[in-house]
Amino acid sequence: MKLFKLARKWLLGHSKYYQSDHQLKLVLLVSIPCFFITITALFLAQISIYLIAFILIILALLCSYVVVASKLNSEYQIRTLSNLIESMIEGDYTLRGRLQTNQAFQELLSSINELANTLSQHKIEAKESRLLLERIMEQMDAIVLATDESGLVVMANASAKKLVLENANNVNKVQLSSTLIGAEIVNATSGIVDFSHTNLTGEHFLLKESFLSEGKNHQLYILTNAERLLMEKERKAWQSLLRVLSHEMNNSLTPIAAISQTMQSKLQKINDEEQKKSLLEGIGIINERADSLSEFIASYSQLAHLPKPNTSKQELVMMIDNLAALYPMCKVKCLVESELFIEVDKNQFEQVLINIFKNAVEAMSQHDEKTIEVSSKKEGIWLHIIIRDHGAGIANLDNVFVPFYTTKNQGSGIGLTLCRQIMFNHNGLIKLKNVDKNLGGVEVTLSLPHA
Repeated sequence: MKLFKLARKWLLGHSKYYQSDHQLKLVLLVSIPCFFITITALFLAQISIYLIAFILIILALLCSYVVVASKLNSEYQIRTLSNLIESMIEGDYTLRGRLQTNQAFQELLSSINELANTLSQHKIEAKESRLLLERIMEQMDAIVLATDESGLVVMANASAKKLVLENANNVNKVQLSSTLIGAEIVNATSGIVDFSHTNLTGEHFLLKESFLSEGKNHQLYILTNAERLLMEKERKAWQSLLRVLSHEMNNSLTPIAAISQTMQSKLQKINDEEQKKSLLEGIGIINERADSLSEFIASYSQLAHLPKPNTSKQELVMMIDNLAALYPMCKVKCLVESELFIEVDKNQFEQVLINIFKNAVEAMSQHDEKTIEVSSKKEGIWLHIIIRDHGAGIANLDNVFVPFYTTKNQGSGIGLTLCRQIMFNHNGLIKLKNVDKNLGGVEVTLSLPHA
């Protein structure tokens, strides 16, 4: 742009005076000798002085016309170039110069027209790239923010506007450090940051990078949910492990089951009843354990092949009341507000509630009166469903979501792991905590995004 302005200044200034001075010198260089030659010839021809004066006036007018016409033509060319350059300075690349008879001027116009075409194409490509970038950013779950050197927000995607800027009317006038979450983001260093706000909770990975825009320093902030990333990595790891274990154990169990069945059929032909009975019992135990291991593997396989949720609007109170009928030995207190709807896969979310209710009932097995309390609470974009029992509590909270881990004699270690996977697929969270060391009890919080 500075180059265009300098070129325009030169064309309107220096060239204008240069052209006028140059043309005046040429006219004087040609006309003065002609004047002297004409006057000398007229005097030698002894023509009337009035006729000589008339001829000189005509010659002077002709010279003046040539000078004025040449000057106007030069000014027209300069103003044409000036207008073209000025339109490009303003960002308008649609203006073009017309065809000229002057070959040199036409070559210059062609170069400027070609420059305008190139700049117009670059402008379109830059605009398309920006629109594509904005569309990608709007679809990202991550929070993306950019601030100028004074800390004012200059760019924010949908997640950032909703969670950090709290749907401010004019994002470009918001000081990032003026919001609670924004101040924590500005003061934090790149890495894992633990948030405990209404709109943003849990561990998130923060990336801070500086960049230049229009010669000024800007700051870029990208915030992603670290818990979801770690859970996804962990899920893929144990799913791979389950697939390997299932494959290897099935390879062993299949021939064991086949051989035991063959042996059982052959043992039927033995005449010694006591020996026959003893061997059949042994074979029966082998069959029973093989079937039990097969069922055990099958139960874990459903974790690796859990279908995507088919969500629909469900009334939470009705869902809880229906499931409470499955546990007549326990009183379920539903403190959830009426007509509260959630967007979930009915079958999968019911399985989550069933697993939690079942664990609560088992935890209160030593109590004469068993009570489960279900309540709800809204915080920002989250709807929290809180399920509380009065059992013995959980001895080791750190391992409750680890596959294969269980503290129950008949447990498989799959229930809570399956619950977390279902909540993960619903973009939600599940958290457990012991309510009181003395009174006992566990509080399970199911968090779902809520419009």
